[in-house]
Amino acid sequence: MQIGGPVLRITSQALREVMEARSTLRALLLRYAHVFMIQVATTALADARYSLEQRLARWLLMCHDRNGDNIALTHEFLSIMLGVRRPGVTESLHTLEGERMIKSPRGLITILDRPKLEARGADSYGTPEAEYERQIGPFRKSFR
Repeated sequence: MQIGGPVLRITSQALREVMEARSTLRALLLRYAHVFMIQVATTALADARYSLEQRLARWLLMCHDRNGDNIALTHEFLSIMLGVRRPGVTESLHTLEGERMIKSPRGLITILDRPKLEARGADSYGTPEAEYERQIGPFRKSFR
């Protein structure tokens, strides 16, 4: 878990048993695995193709989808997730903040202008999210 929130746990054996008993759950989890693999592939593509600022915008958008406008993240944590040095994250956050896409006091990032952030992320963001909604249903918190 990367950001705190509610969580449920189940043992792997109990999950196997309920998947055998409930074909609808098994089908749902297989669709989720499909979407997750698209997310992994999209992350690899983003890491190879896009600038740090675009990848940061993508990551913030994904966090925004799941957590709403206020995201409790440090520059250090973002640097680990993006695989870059912390000063690069700080510089990119300052750029996004200077363009009024986000507000970034210590340990908290607030999304101010999601459409501008989506434009900055270019096509590094959106494919897995659209596939999730197509395969499973809405998951994004209300932000519009």
